[in-house]
Amino acid sequence: MSALPAPVRVDMGSSGLTKVVRSIQRLSYNLPVQSVLSSRAPVVLLYHGVPRQSDDTCINEVVLEQHIIFLKQYCDFVTYEQIGKRRKALERIRVLLSFDDGMRNHAAVVAPILRRHGVPALFFVCSRHATPGKYLWFTYLRALEKHFAGNGFRFRGEFIDMTPAQRQASVSRLWKLLLTLTPHPAAMYQVIDQELPRLEDFISSHVIADSYAGMTTEQVSEVAADPLFSVGIHTADHPFLTKCSTREARDQIQRNKTWLENACNRPCNMVAYPAGDYNRDVIEYTRNLGITYGYAVTPNTNSDSLFEIPRFGIYATSLDLLGLKVHWGIHLRRFKVHVG
Repeated sequence: MSALPAPVRVDMGSSGLTKVVRSIQRLSYNLPVQSVLSSRAPVVLLYHGVPRQSDDTCINEVVLEQHIIFLKQYCDFVTYEQIGKRRKALERIRVLLSFDDGMRNHAAVVAPILRRHGVPALFFVCSRHATPGKYLWFTYLRALEKHFAGNGFRFRGEFIDMTPAQRQASVSRLWKLLLTLTPHPAAMYQVIDQELPRLEDFISSHVIADSYAGMTTEQVSEVAADPLFSVGIHTADHPFLTKCSTREARDQIQRNKTWLENACNRPCNMVAYPAGDYNRDVIEYTRNLGITYGYAVTPNTNSDSLFEIPRFGIYATSLDLLGLKVHWGIHLRRFKVHVG
């Protein structure tokens, strides 16, 4: 079987090229024919954490509200019940918003913005970080890289160099090591909890709450009680499901489902696969648990469209890039063009 062609990446490094690309992006969603050529099915956008404060490269409170205002000009927002309904050619593009991981800022920052604008959304929530002092593994590593105070620490007999020149490389090595540990994800979390520095020792409680903590059970209940919002499964610990044993993968989904249903006081029939990682077996687990919708990033098995609903990740602050993804994302993905 021949290798798949590598995605084409738009290099934004040159200032001249950047201006050209931005002009193309802006033109792309202002073309008179754009609604005819764009996706007839609802476009599902994927966001992650949205802190109140961050640097200029991240989506924060101010940026998210700009995105919502921008989208309202060009699109109609829909709920998950309308995911299978296709629009007519001249109707406005339909957008469904989704927010993954269940960060505390989803309740504190995102939900108030959406309420203010009357915009529905899906929240896919992990249960691990509802417990104080527990974090999702990748959230922990990002916090460690950004905030660790000092030149390094000892880990399994080795000095982990956290000086500015070596910090990124050191955390990258930790990242790779953790993902090799078995059983996944229990061994990885055991190391984080017992052998690596505690975030509370060098990050303020305010910053942790704004950027790294998960929603509490009470916050999940409050979000679920709002008729604008729906809450879905995202596993207990955000593992790579295809790295888990069969029993562990099922347990990750089942435990999270049970926890969410207790918190929300209603059945939970949607799942978003963590990191877009799944296979046919994972789809079968979800179906057997009574789940009826599965949200992916890029579909990879073509087994059942309702268990591989595609989504487009929104990671950049740019409104032009947002417009490009909403209107042309399905075509860019088909031709393996990556635009950030």
